[in-house]
Amino acid sequence: MAESKTDRSRYPSHPAQVRSARHHAEQVLRDWGVGDSTMDAAVYVAGELASNAVRHARTSQGREFGMTLRLLESIVRVEVRDPDPTLPAAVAPGEDLEADGGRGLLIVERLASSWGSAPEVLGKTIWADVPLAFADAGADYSALCAEGAS
Repeated sequence: MAESKTDRSRYPSHPAQVRSARHHAEQVLRDWGVGDSTMDAAVYVAGELASNAVRHARTSQGREFGMTLRLLESIVRVEVRDPDPTLPAAVAPGEDLEADGGRGLLIVERLASSWGSAPEVLGKTIWADVPLAFADAGADYSALCAEGAS
């Protein structure tokens, strides 16, 4: 898959829209011919980042978050942009896992070959790169999901 592709979508900041974003990501990746393991991992990442945009980014109702999917040479890049400038922080090992938030980013960190955030003029973008050869990347998607996330 040497050809790069991009899909952009926007959603109202409402918890019900996280499901819409996941379903949209799944359909786009399926249409692009992404393999099942990579697609599952990328959809999980998309859902987690979208959930964070709604729950933790203090994105007020009436505002939107945006999701961009990019199919590149060896990765699927998932980007979620929201209007809150606060950059994310994963729960560090040994921290209180009962604390509100942060656990989902630990799973994103395990599913993605890399992830990060970038400030924008208004808000931020959080991105994660999921390898196209996900099944060969050494990560066990089903075990990671069984660990639970936000």
